[in-house]
Amino acid sequence: MSNRRLRLEFLSDRELDRIEETAYTLLDEVGIRLDHPLAAEMLHGLGCRVDGDRVLIPPAVVDWGLANVTPHNDFYNRDGSYAFSFGDGRLRFHNAGGLPFIYDLETGERRRPTTQDVADGTRVLDALPNVDVVIPLLGPTDVPSELLAVASTDALVRNTSKPFSAAAIESPLDVPYVVEMAAACCGGMEAFRQHPNMYVSVSPVSPLRFPNDVTSTIIAVARLGVPFNSLPAPSLGATGPVTLAAALAQQHAELLASFIIAAAANPGAQVTYCSRINPVDPRTAISSWGGPEIGMAGAIATQLAHRRGLPCDSFGFCTSATRIDPQCASERLMNAYTPALAGVDILSGVAGTESVMAGVLELAVMDDEIISMLRRVVGGVAVDDETLALDVMREVIPRDGVFLAEMHTVKQIRKGAIWLPTVSDRTGVASGVERARARAKELVARHRPAPLPDDVIRQLDEIMERARRELTGQPAARPA
Repeated sequence: MSNRRLRLEFLSDRELDRIEETAYTLLDEVGIRLDHPLAAEMLHGLGCRVDGDRVLIPPAVVDWGLANVTPHNDFYNRDGSYAFSFGDGRLRFHNAGGLPFIYDLETGERRRPTTQDVADGTRVLDALPNVDVVIPLLGPTDVPSELLAVASTDALVRNTSKPFSAAAIESPLDVPYVVEMAAACCGGMEAFRQHPNMYVSVSPVSPLRFPNDVTSTIIAVARLGVPFNSLPAPSLGATGPVTLAAALAQQHAELLASFIIAAAANPGAQVTYCSRINPVDPRTAISSWGGPEIGMAGAIATQLAHRRGLPCDSFGFCTSATRIDPQCASERLMNAYTPALAGVDILSGVAGTESVMAGVLELAVMDDEIISMLRRVVGGVAVDDETLALDVMREVIPRDGVFLAEMHTVKQIRKGAIWLPTVSDRTGVASGVERARARAKELVARHRPAPLPDDVIRQLDEIMERARRELTGQPAARPA
């Protein structure tokens, strides 16, 4: 396989310039709605103009913000050991996060998830070889709402050894607890700052709104030295303009404003550029995550991020289908392929369906196989003496013309010269969905990550007990 990646350039440099110029103008002339006095004061000190609850950000401050953030390129496993870095030529993947429903593996019933479901889903994702980062797939409903982010993170870290992220956090009160959990797993806060095994995502509210809790959370994340993903999600024609060019400009402005706030709180904050633009079906006014606009937006966002030296995290495995069927497959593959070919660093959405409303564990297994196909395609084709195999052809063609038993064939198959499925059926014995469901059940029952040390488990128990007491006033419950 080649060391280079294929590249699809959706827009020209001049077209990207125009999107970025529009974003700069939005920040300078329209500004952001910022309901946070301290943040407004910090931005005013940088040269922004404050007009009531709106802060207008001039181009010089935008440039300052970009100069004072650091790309989040290096990822570390749960124990703090090195996992991978963006820019190594490989495409990375993570699952959807915080979904409010799950399809039960045994009954097929669509229901509300529990912390046990978070733990089960995490073990499946931990076992899948092509999922690089794990996020709490589900939002558990058997804990108080005030404890949801902390409880789902607790279930996560006990069931994966991969790099991980909390689900998107909406309250600054949650940040210290999830960071303490991550630090406990990798040797303490100083070790965490050196090799952060977790990042945190926070979502500004489109269009260009930064409520108090959102802004406070961004500041808390930055000040604790946690890598920060900004997740604006403008809906075409609803919370963003209906045209992709305009929505990309708005999203770009929202991301830049997020980075400025993070940099003001902690110069040098690590950040990732994210794209979550989604279309609204004009016939129903419902956000529909199956349209090709998601993949197109992700491809262009990748170009915008990379020209600023930032990694890009785009949604890709998305569908509005309500069952695993041809619609589900075609929408997911289309929206993953487009940003993948554009050079995106990491794609989101594994195991999510129904316009990011439900998690399906057998779909995670199927997505893992799709990822292997994507990696095969974007990896390109190596052309060298070994792959051209001239000496092999000189020998085999005059002899009998059969290459199957040649050592060259064996070695190249082992290197991946021919893509081989793991769950797709080529025999007619069982459907791919049936095989994926059986595999998911097997992983839930049998897979366990490397166990955490006893002292780390005690720390996690103490953090959960303290969080339950301080956030809800309730006594501690036994973890999943």
